[in-house]
Amino acid sequence: MGLRARHVAFSVLLVSGRFGSAVGQDLRPFITQCASGGSAELVTSCQSAVLAAQAMRGGIAIADRMGASLSGSSSTIGRRLGSAPRVSVDVRLRMARFEVPDLLGGGTGAAGQNVVEAYGVKTSVAFGVLDGVSLMPTVGGLLSLDLLASASLIFLRESDGFLGNEGILSLGGRLGIFRESFTLPGVTVSVMQSFGQSLDWTAGVNGPQIDTDMSATSVRAIVGKDFFTLAVSGGMGWNWDRGGMGVQVPDPTISGGQGIGAMNDLTTRRSVYFGGISITRLVFQFSVEGGWAGGYDALDGYPGAYDPGRVTPFVSVAGRLTI
Repeated sequence: MGLRARHVAFSVLLVSGRFGSAVGQDLRPFITQCASGGSAELVTSCQSAVLAAQAMRGGIAIADRMGASLSGSSSTIGRRLGSAPRVSVDVRLRMARFEVPDLLGGGTGAAGQNVVEAYGVKTSVAFGVLDGVSLMPTVGGLLSLDLLASASLIFLRESDGFLGNEGILSLGGRLGIFRESFTLPGVTVSVMQSFGQSLDWTAGVNGPQIDTDMSATSVRAIVGKDFFTLAVSGGMGWNWDRGGMGVQVPDPTISGGQGIGAMNDLTTRRSVYFGGISITRLVFQFSVEGGWAGGYDALDGYPGAYDPGRVTPFVSVAGRLTI
């Protein structure tokens, strides 16, 4: 069977979701399903493939949803003169670096480790719809609200096994706790829902195949303070990556044998930590942000070189216009 035909058949299997679901980061049912009916060596191959699928989905999600929902901003943007919504548009260039089991070097057994660098460009638009409540002259912005939308393109290399780049759309909002003032820092909480294309990965016609959905929910809390034209900020949050995921791997000891596993609702959660600085000139702002996402739970008994617990570092530079 050709690679394209195998890929189509595998995608149909994944979409059907007839093999059940998993919740949280417990990958054991997924691995057991993949290895059922195969040789003893197939278990390790399935472990490597499932861990790779988890790492790819999470790493690309972090390349899209790194730190702050709106670059260089720890406060909601509010309204213009209390009447029309204020609008802010930013463009961000970003890079995330994550590790995966090296399935390209044969794709069976206890895999080595490969490093993937995902680059992306992201555009976000924020609309200030509520100014919130002012508790006293220098303490305001309580329950203020921004609505947000963004679009990302994540560039993935064929040499890493990816069959194409990843496009992601996101919608959400930012809720103000306090607006930045002379007495208080800005404090904002945001929630975003992201929708991506199905991610396709292959190690060749006779190698492992991976398909996974790219849907994520992210929550961020950020605090920051302005010092004239310079501002500093920091925050933390969580990413919930969810959706269908499937793997197909050759059996190392059975000619033509293979393991197939698919889950229609596999959810994993990661913590994210970040900080940044920004410079503002009138309505323009330039900012730099960096941070890391926490690792995944270890998989007991996995003999490969890949460590799921390793963090994913990221960095982003952005320009923003607010009117």
